[in-house]
Amino acid sequence: MARHDDMPVFGNLAGLKVVVAAVSTAGPFAGELFAENGADVIWLEPPKGIDPYRWTQDGWGVQNEHRNMRNLMLDVVSPAGREAFLRVIETADIFIEASRGGQWEKWGYSDELLWEHNPRLVIGHLSGYGLTGDPAYVSLPGYDFTVNAFSGLMYLNGYKDGPPYMIQKFVTDYYAGLFAYGSALAAYVGAQRTGKGESFDLAQYEAAVRCQAGLFGKWFEKRIQEERGAGAPRDSISAGSGYYACKDGEGVYLFTAGQSTIRRALEFFGLEYGSELFPEGIPSVGIDTPGAPVFDAAIEAYCAEHTAAEFAEAMAGINIPCSVVMSYEMMESHPHYLARGTWVEWDTVDGRHVKGVTSVPRFKNNPARIWRGCPSQGMDNDDILAEVGYGADEIAELYEARVLRKTDYVGGL
Repeated sequence: MARHDDMPVFGNLAGLKVVVAAVSTAGPFAGELFAENGADVIWLEPPKGIDPYRWTQDGWGVQNEHRNMRNLMLDVVSPAGREAFLRVIETADIFIEASRGGQWEKWGYSDELLWEHNPRLVIGHLSGYGLTGDPAYVSLPGYDFTVNAFSGLMYLNGYKDGPPYMIQKFVTDYYAGLFAYGSALAAYVGAQRTGKGESFDLAQYEAAVRCQAGLFGKWFEKRIQEERGAGAPRDSISAGSGYYACKDGEGVYLFTAGQSTIRRALEFFGLEYGSELFPEGIPSVGIDTPGAPVFDAAIEAYCAEHTAAEFAEAMAGINIPCSVVMSYEMMESHPHYLARGTWVEWDTVDGRHVKGVTSVPRFKNNPARIWRGCPSQGMDNDDILAEVGYGADEIAELYEARVLRKTDYVGGL
């Protein structure tokens, strides 16, 4: 259990209070970014059912995206729960909910009602397809892979002339979480300046559409659909770019483009820059040019004699973009990961000492911090409600009426 005053003071968002009502990935990730930077984040969890993230991936989903949070397991639909929720909202700066479009409005929680209780409140609505649009889509549940398909991302991934592939892992969820975090902060700055709250409608599919560079501009102007599998496993435009297997069974991803890069690469692999096959000034070796198979063959021959790590080191020595295709085992002990402190350890609320990914990015003057693992269900009910004026007897009555719930379950099977 943790009262607000028990929290350590750290980070750029110390003093900020955020309420997050969301399951699985996108909404919790937005809340986690607040929590890692010092905000008091209250994870509002429904007392009926289990957030699927508590049991998927052996419970590691919640450990990663609910660190530093406090948990209130409250039935917000019931009259007594409604009163408690609104009292918590009166003390909050930001409220983020993730659900089917319009779900909270159906429960009677309009933006206007929340602003009656807290005029400066920032409200974020996160859903798969948005609050407005075709009613048949607004009411659909959002799930990373279905949103992945709807947004056009899945169409692009896979191999040329093959079926589309699912993009691992939860890309559109994390896109949406990042957008929600940034949007909430932008709205909070505006609310502080004007004294008036703000609300935003974030459709997860639109976040994924927004993050596809200029491909849609090319489509609208020239009706050119980006080909599936560009760069998988080899680039569809230039030779010398893509995946290459090495003698140890591991692989590298190499990228050669730009006049100076091409010259260095050709010379390294024993080919003549400025020749008929590789004319001077070329920005890349075009995939349909006579030099393309020669260039790729030279790279493949070098790979056959060297390990992936040796290949990547050689490319680094001549300043050509390249990386070993890393497995988790490689990443765990890689010197750069270790030197930067990419891995961080913390204690869970159920007594384990664990390791995961540190906070990103690194702030110099007000660094982020992990002070607590994922809370168990309803772990902070009593403290949170006491802070908004509930007495011990009133809290006991809420438990008796099953408006509140508490268990020791954190996550896993």
